[in-house]
Amino acid sequence: MLDTADVTRKFIETIIEIIGRKTSEEYAAVTIRNLLQKLQGKYPFLQNILVKNSRYLEIESQVEVNQTLNSVPPKRVGIALKELMSIIMISIGKTAGYFFIRETREKIGIDYDTMLLKTMDVDLTIMQSTYIVEKKSINLLDIQNEDIVRRFLKSLIVVLEKQTSKSFTLSFVSEQMTLLQEQYPFLKTIGINDIRYTLGSEEVMVQPEINDIPQMELGKAILSLLQNTDKALLELGRNSIAGDLKSHFTMEYLTKLGEMGVTIIPYSVGYSALFRQVIKTLIDVIEKTSSENYAIIAVNSFLRKLDPKYQFLKQIAVEPSVNKDELYHITISETFDKISETDARRAIQHLLALVSNTMGEKIGDEFIEEFKEALEKKYLLKLEELGVNFHMIELHQALSMQKE
Repeated sequence: MLDTADVTRKFIETIIEIIGRKTSEEYAAVTIRNLLQKLQGKYPFLQNILVKNSRYLEIESQVEVNQTLNSVPPKRVGIALKELMSIIMISIGKTAGYFFIRETREKIGIDYDTMLLKTMDVDLTIMQSTYIVEKKSINLLDIQNEDIVRRFLKSLIVVLEKQTSKSFTLSFVSEQMTLLQEQYPFLKTIGINDIRYTLGSEEVMVQPEINDIPQMELGKAILSLLQNTDKALLELGRNSIAGDLKSHFTMEYLTKLGEMGVTIIPYSVGYSALFRQVIKTLIDVIEKTSSENYAIIAVNSFLRKLDPKYQFLKQIAVEPSVNKDELYHITISETFDKISETDARRAIQHLLALVSNTMGEKIGDEFIEEFKEALEKKYLLKLEELGVNFHMIELHQALSMQKE
């Protein structure tokens, strides 16, 4: 038969597990331990809960609950657990909070969930529904500068990490914030932490002084950071983050950003950006049947074969990553955008045909379809606007394989 101590232990273990999976087990343990300590003034019985650090101890359970907790009215303990849950959800945002509640309910199991509901008056289903309603009724006047900055930077880190790595993302965002401080000194009130190592810290720290900054001035800083990030990704041969980033904001936040002069849109597609993306996609497709390093060597080889016919391709090179956590670079001269539309079309079509005919057996007869599927839609549309004839490339590949 489950009692209050059992359910409380399981509840705390579950939320530590969920937070730990997105950060680290150590960070999750420290965070929950600190929150419980802060709530002890209001709920002294929370002193009966001990959260251990499994990083240094070989233990069966990370959470220990003294049986004395069973002498406290269950609903009183439930009130404390609901407040703990609310604090966590406020810190991770409403959208993430909704999924956090749902995952807690799914992982804790039906027996514990029933005990929470019937004995301790903790209804996770109602909490989940409440957050859906609250998410739809955000008052624009309630969104402060610090809310915007925190939400923007957390979302930026998430979408940037998808295309690069955690280490690159945190390093890049921190460097950009430092560089922009010369033009926008108020950015000194914002800190970026690597929570894998700074246990107990928030990933994005925003001091309340940021609320005193004029919104249009803050908007200029956010826009500069957004543009610098997009530019850096394009130089690396990655995609614009605009589309993905935009999906992380509710309409209220997008409206607020709009009032600050921030519109989340990608850079226009110039020839340098187009060739970067074509080359990156070629590497992505080729490495599926080999390795990234092999794909880079192969693409560089193809480019050099075409140099005599298209001199401007000499301005393009793919540099492999030196260290494990680093990314390969696609370098293109700044003058590349001055080439003609005809040259761009012919060079790309010739490059795709060369890859297709040379590596047909290795990458399969569906190469062009894979390439088109992997290429971001706006770049694919740009190729079609240029008149790149994918059908002709596929036909040549098919004829070439028949001859063999």
